[in-house]
Amino acid sequence: MNVLGVRCSNKDFTYAVLSGTKKSPVQETLYAVAFPKGYAKPQSLRWLLLEIDGLITKHQIKSIVIKSSEGMTRGKAFADRVQHEAAVQIAGATRGLKAVFEKVKSTMAKDLGQKGRAHYLAQLDTSNFPDYDSHSEKEQEAILAAWSGLT
Repeated sequence: MNVLGVRCSNKDFTYAVLSGTKKSPVQETLYAVAFPKGYAKPQSLRWLLLEIDGLITKHQIKSIVIKSSEGMTRGKAFADRVQHEAAVQIAGATRGLKAVFEKVKSTMAKDLGQKGRAHYLAQLDTSNFPDYDSHSEKEQEAILAAWSGLT
């Protein structure tokens, strides 16, 4: 089963596709993609929806896990991120996926066998993922999101 892990921001989205199981995950792909410049909000959201739809088809995605924002963040950047996360959910729903989740770090930690606290993610054995420590925080969060969705 292929799982798509997504980490949105107001300027880009990062995604990881994982296969295998929680005990033996396999990283299929990992990319950060900038949103097109000069697009109005509706066109940007439509573009993201089509990008996610293409990923679902290309990688035969069965589940999507979105790394949701932590805490009580406010402002335009937060609103943009939430709208982008909604576009990802709509893309999954349009494709008929019943497994589309939003998770914060504590939920991902719990789903990966750790105690339900975000800081326990640092104790995970990430040796299955090449160069995990050299990836950006967004890339790591996309990997962890996808990994937490594996069975």
